[in-house]
Amino acid sequence: MQHPLIISAALSAALCGTAIAADSGAIAFPDGYRSWQHHHSTLNQTGHNPEGSVGMQHVYADPLAVEGLKTGQYATGATFVVDRFNYEVDGNHSASQTTRKVVAVMRYDATRYADTGGWGFAAFKGGDPAQQVIDTPEKAKACFSCHAPLAADHFLFTKGMP
Repeated sequence: MQHPLIISAALSAALCGTAIAADSGAIAFPDGYRSWQHHHSTLNQTGHNPEGSVGMQHVYADPLAVEGLKTGQYATGATFVVDRFNYEVDGNHSASQTTRKVVAVMRYDATRYADTGGWGFAAFKGGDPAQQVIDTPEKAKACFSCHAPLAADHFLFTKGMP
């Protein structure tokens, strides 16, 4: 009869951890992002700057981000995901994605992320929600340093609707 009590305690602890993460400004893994609108894909080859973004990547936009791409105004919560993969080129010069490198997330909230142009940053190694590698304001500022020159474009490499 102690099992329901143990399960209840474990569930409560898990939910409290989620609330703490939400209050800290941390961005959770965006479950279901591959069902969002696919905005575009690119192949960033060796020599691309920054070197860490080399790979085949697919950019997804949630409905708020899609609206922002259309209007140029981003609502709180607008989210982009970059799903980046390693790739290989075959003997016929065709590039194919292989293993997932990272799932990178940008979420807009002008108040919460004022120090980084209104955008919060997160990254999950290998697309694993348990391996968040961009998880502090200091690490987010490192991400933002590449986006800072793009102030005229809302700090986005992604441009408008195709």
